[in-house]
Amino acid sequence: MKIKLTEEQYNRLLVENDKSFLEGKVEFTHIGNVVNKFIVKLFNYIYEKVGPYTIHNQREIRQIMVRDFGLTLAESKLLTHNYGTFSSSGEVDEFSSYLGEPLEFWGEFRYNTTIPISAYVSGYIPGWVTGHASDYEEFIEQVKSGDWEDIDSEWSEDIESYPEDAEWDFDSDYAVDRIKDEIIDLERHNDKATILRNIKIE
Repeated sequence: MKIKLTEEQYNRLLVENDKSFLEGKVEFTHIGNVVNKFIVKLFNYIYEKVGPYTIHNQREIRQIMVRDFGLTLAESKLLTHNYGTFSSSGEVDEFSSYLGEPLEFWGEFRYNTTIPISAYVSGYIPGWVTGHASDYEEFIEQVKSGDWEDIDSEWSEDIESYPEDAEWDFDSDYAVDRIKDEIIDLERHNDKATILRNIKIE
C-alpha cells in the first residue's frame, strides 16, 4: 500500500525528529524534544531537592540545572517550564512515567522593531507669574502656594538646545500602542512573514 503525502506533510517529516523544536528552527546541545532517561533523572533529583514547581522556586530549579547538570540557561528555562507542567499534574513519586513524552518548547522570544523614546529637557528663562490680590502679602501667598492665574515671559522660541543634557528614556506607553498597531497592520496585509522575520529566540 502506498501512502501519498502532501508537500506540507513531507516537509514536516524532514524536520521532525527527537531533537529539534518549532519545526526544526530551534535545537539544543544537551536535550532533545522528548523526555529521555537523563531528564527523568534530572526531574527526580530536583523533586527530591525542592519539591514540586512553584513560582517561588523556579529560579532555584534553573540554578540547579545549570550548576549541577551543566545545562545552558535556555535549556534550563525550557526544562523548568516542563518540570512545572509535569510536577503540578498531580501526585508525583517519580518521573519515569513521562519517559518518551514530548517536551513543550519554552523560551525567550524577541521582536525587533523601532522603539519610541522621549526626553524631558529643563531650563530657566526670565519671566513672571500674575494674579489678582488686595495687597502684597496676599499676592505673595498666592505665589507661594502656586495659586497664580497666569505664567508668561518674553520667551523667544529661538533658544539653543543642548541635546547632551536631555534625559532620554523609553516611551513605554506609546510603545505599547505603536507596536500593537504595527503587528495588526502587518496581519491586515497578510504579511506574517515580516512578523516572523522580526522575531528572534534568545
